[in-house]
Amino acid sequence: MTLAPGALPAVVAATGLAREAQIAAGPGVLAVACGLDAGRLAVALEQAVADGAGAIISFGIAGGLYYNYRATEPGGGVSGHGHEAGLALSVPIANRVTFGGTVKYFKLSGIDAFDGQVGGVTFDVGGTITLLPKVSIAVVGTNLRDLHNSNATQGIGYGLAVIPIPDLVLAADGFTSLTPDNQTGRKGTSVMVGGDLTLGGKFDIRLGGGYDAVTGNGYGAAGFSAVSEVGAIDVGVRQDLFLHENSRRATIVALSLRLFIPSQQPSLTPPGTL
Repeated sequence: MTLAPGALPAVVAATGLAREAQIAAGPGVLAVACGLDAGRLAVALEQAVADGAGAIISFGIAGGLYYNYRATEPGGGVSGHGHEAGLALSVPIANRVTFGGTVKYFKLSGIDAFDGQVGGVTFDVGGTITLLPKVSIAVVGTNLRDLHNSNATQGIGYGLAVIPIPDLVLAADGFTSLTPDNQTGRKGTSVMVGGDLTLGGKFDIRLGGGYDAVTGNGYGAAGFSAVSEVGAIDVGVRQDLFLHENSRRATIVALSLRLFIPSQQPSLTPPGTL
């Protein structure tokens, strides 16, 4: 158990990892790291309540692995392919602040390996701040190790999210690219606005649009997600609507499949029921 020096345990934070306990501990917060030992956790919680703890919370570090595959076929007998895999982690620093990072690896070929830049290892770092219960802002630096390839664009992203009602999120985002596009040579700031509506806790509908600084085109976008306890499927489409001079109209279709792998959690035996 970890307790900040000189503090009374007003709140108990139940964690699985010792590192999580170190992060959670603070004035008036007793952090209990018991892994998957449910009996040890129950004893620790009962003792904390007996010592005067007024509340029990669960605390953990969020993370996940991912893989993306991309194929580029602009026509003319040329094509490109790319693989991207990474590990993402996020840690709450305070009640209103979350800090996160992603380490990722790219392997590119064909026209995606622009000027012989076939990829490598890079990383993102960012954070989210909850200004009000329904208003959050975020900023992230992407691909901070420059791979000199716009498939791993180095840039800065920032956004604002508002939740007017529990099932609706409205967002406005910007992204300033520092890496020139492989094909157009353009870079700059793109802007996006949109909304996400959740229906019945199992379906999401997304609508939005924006301006793409790389192409100079304005676009509309729509998406749909279906979520269950074991996984989710996401489908989205983006269509250029307003074309910059000499730009080509592009249609982008995306499909994502997600699998949720549950981790065993210790059962929390209420104090006094041992």
